[in-house]
Formats: sequence, C-alpha cells, structure tokens
Amino acid sequence: MNRIVEIAACHSSHTSACKTQSGQVYMWGQCRGQSVILPYLTYFVCTDDVFACFSTPAVMWRPLSVEADEHLTVAESLRKEFDNPETADLKFLVDEKYIHVHKVLLQIRCEHFRSFLHESEEEIIEMNQFSYPVYRAFLEYLYTDSISISPEDAIGLLELATSYRENRLKQLCQQTIKQGICEENAVILLSAAVKYEAQDLEEFCFRFCINHMTVVTQTNAFAEMESELLKNFINKASRSGAFKN
Repeated sequence: MNRIVEIAACHSSHTSACKTQSGQVYMWGQCRGQSVILPYLTYFVCTDDVFACFSTPAVMWRPLSVEADEHLTVAESLRKEFDNPETADLKFLVDEKYIHVHKVLLQIRCEHFRSFLHESEEEIIEMNQFSYPVYRAFLEYLYTDSISISPEDAIGLLELATSYRENRLKQLCQQTIKQGICEENAVILLSAAVKYEAQDLEEFCFRFCINHMTVVTQTNAFAEMESELLKNFINKASRSGAFKN
C-alpha cells in the first residue's frame, strides 16, 4: 500500500498536495484556474513545488528555510586570519613561541612596522623586548582593533603602546588595567601610569589611593615608592584635602 506521508494545503489559493511513501506527489483543488477534483499525479518530488508552480499567486505552504551564507566582512576575515600559518608570510619568535602574521597588514595598520618592515626580507623576527602574552595581544589588536589580555599583562602592553606611539591601544590598555586595581597594586599602577604618561590611568589610580588611603599606605609598594613620586603624591593628596582630619 502506497501510504501518504505528507499532506499540505493553502487556504488562500484553494490548492492541496500530498506525497506518498514511494515519493510520488499529487495535487488537487484550484490549479492555474482549473478545478482538479481528484488527486492528480505530478512530476514533482516535493509538495513545495506544487504551490510554487500551480497556485495563483505562487506561494509556499511552509516557511522557506534559507541557509546562512559563509560571507565574512572584512573585519571578520582579518580576525580569522590572525596567527594562521597557512596564509602568513612572517613569523615573530617570542619566548620560543611563534606568532604568524601578514607583513602587508602590519605595515598598513602600524607606523612602527611601516618603516621597520619596509626593506626587511626576513621571514622570522625574534622579539625579546616584550613577553609572549604582551606581543601576541599587540599583534592581535592590529587584526581586531581590540585587546584580550589580563590587567597584569596590560601594563607591559601599555609600555609597548607608548613605545610604538599607538594612542588608541594605549587607551584600551588603561581601561583594562583599571579593572584589576586593588589596594595592593594601586601604587604600582600609579607608578606605571606616570612612567608611560597615561594621564587618565594616573588620575584613576590617584583617586583610588585617596579613597583607600589607610590600606594603601600600609602596603609594601607604598613603602618602596620612588621618592619623587611619593613627594608628588603627598602634595597632590594634600591639595585634594586628604589630610584634613
């Protein structure tokens, strides 16, 4: 027995269709303006085609499923290609680990690399100035325009951003460092902010120290604070009214 396994109908066009177990598709009702009283065997393999071809107007009796295409935006494509050894033409060796990059992208995105790589034919460049997490975060930033790094390592990235004159990266570093501030490291972060001329972070750390003055002044970092920084801190704290009581 050839059983019906699927049946469909469209009220607006008064058209019906069914599919049997053997794959045959039948239709009946109003088909191109004609009344088909008995199920009529078609050449279709899917009931959807009945409504697309014979309904007036053409319809779909169920939602059409469209698979998402694999189109990537330029930003998504660049993000995908970071540290891809299959397409990269340059490798950085940092802490005995490789980071695969594309020379032309580095030259486009960074003034430092525009001059540094202009005449370089090297395929492997060894980097000793910064740690692997810091340098990887920097290179990834050139591909993604964002950073993913711990607040602790972000201090090293702040140093790099200052050295390479990457102002936007410098701002992102300051935002990340703020997330990791506590009484124990507030003075250390304040010192780093002053050293790398990160005014926004400096002010943030100073305010944190003032609001947690009792605990901060009892830390080892405060006891070991460089004399000039300590002098400036006390003067600024005094002007802010921290010693009124």
